[in-house]
Amino acid sequence: MAKLIRLPFFCIAIVMLTYGSFGWYVAQSASPWSHWLASQGEAWGWVLEDDTIFLLLHIFAGTLVLVITASLIAPVAIITILFGSSFKSDNKAIIAVLLWSFVVVMMLRWIAISAHLLLLISAAILAKLELQKLGYSQWKVMSILVFICLGGFTLGLLSSYHVDIRNLIINY
Repeated sequence: MAKLIRLPFFCIAIVMLTYGSFGWYVAQSASPWSHWLASQGEAWGWVLEDDTIFLLLHIFAGTLVLVITASLIAPVAIITILFGSSFKSDNKAIIAVLLWSFVVVMMLRWIAISAHLLLLISAAILAKLELQKLGYSQWKVMSILVFICLGGFTLGLLSSYHVDIRNLIINY
């Protein structure tokens, strides 16, 4: 019970609001994206319908939330994999610098998407640090974060659709 009292409610509220707003954003932008992808797919010969693409976009966003949360398990190992082996020789260093330059240009090109991703990562890191400061084990921290992040994302999705359905009924 003492751990529950020391639970950082403010940080968890920030994470819930951040992932909830991401869920709301995905819910609001999934329909135009699915229509656009379906029309592009017809030109390319795809047989995916609009509803299927709509569902796949939601699954992709949920998977993104899980990947962001899972990437916090071993950040040092991920950084070592991304940066460590690329500077052992001159050729690898040049390729790595060119690749990371390209990544930075793409992040700047799509700054709105990059800002959303950085906000999601920052909120999850904040909650992880607060939970670790309270003495929770790594396994408990990741379990709590997955539950909070997916829960906030789902609440954002559902609340957006609930408000849309309500507005349709009222306006009808």
